[in-house]
Amino acid sequence: MTQRAMDIRLMERHYKVNCPAGQEVALQHAADRLNAKLETIRNNTKLSNPEQIAVMAGLNLCHEFAQHEQRLQQRIADLEEKLKILQETLEQVMAEQRPRR
Repeated sequence: MTQRAMDIRLMERHYKVNCPAGQEVALQHAADRLNAKLETIRNNTKLSNPEQIAVMAGLNLCHEFAQHEQRLQQRIADLEEKLKILQETLEQVMAEQRPRR
């Protein structure tokens, strides 16, 4: 797969990173989201060390991801339960519609 070097900006620093061809927009979106999180942490805490800010941003993003994943798993479980009920209902209706001998 072809790689392309891209420049991204995080906390007023520029970084050159490799990106698979066709994924430039996704990488820029991820960099923008990370930069927003870094800036929020820097502005809302007493942290000034870029490494500490980066660690806090990483922890916050991982926590947000875990919460999202948990909500998604719950939605999947809810949908599976609804499908089970629907299948049972359909089977019951079909059984009632079968001609009796």
